[in-house]
Amino acid sequence: MRYLILLILLIASTTLDAQRFLPKSLSASYFGEVITHPGLKLGVTYELKRWGKSKIKRNGIEKVIQQSFDLSPTVGFYYHKDYQTGLFAMPELSYTRKKANGNVVAYGVGAGYMRTFIPHVYDLTSTGEIKKLHEGNNYLLTNYFISFGKDLSVKHHIPITMYIKPQFMHALPNYAGGVTYFALEIGVIYRLETN
Repeated sequence: MRYLILLILLIASTTLDAQRFLPKSLSASYFGEVITHPGLKLGVTYELKRWGKSKIKRNGIEKVIQQSFDLSPTVGFYYHKDYQTGLFAMPELSYTRKKANGNVVAYGVGAGYMRTFIPHVYDLTSTGEIKKLHEGNNYLLTNYFISFGKDLSVKHHIPITMYIKPQFMHALPNYAGGVTYFALEIGVIYRLETN
């Protein structure tokens, strides 16, 4: 896992000017595994590449679309009562399109590490005592997502984007074929840069 993170950082550092590699934004969100199992996810976003595209509509108004490739290291957790608690660290790579009206759509993938903790696991010792065990699993975690958002700086001059992000996560290897989770993320992105 550490080799994957090292590889991502190495690729990012060789393709970017070191002075430009500053965070573009911070994010915080409600993270619900299977929607109802509550959690929290925090992240920081680095812009790898940004460009704009414009065209003139039939009515003569210029339509501008900003596009970017972003890298977002994230950390988070979720709590599934009486089943497990999951902690994860996952960098996400996304392609983002923002229209002039502030509507934002992003498509992306992520790969990282997840550790689960299973409560209420006990063992009977050879002396007949009941001993509580600290059990859990280590996973390679991937996710695939689409995000829909609204940039509030367009009309309200607030450097915040609100978003909703449904996603599928796949965890390997502790079960045959892995385990697939559906998660819903609802959060805010606070933009650090002014342009």
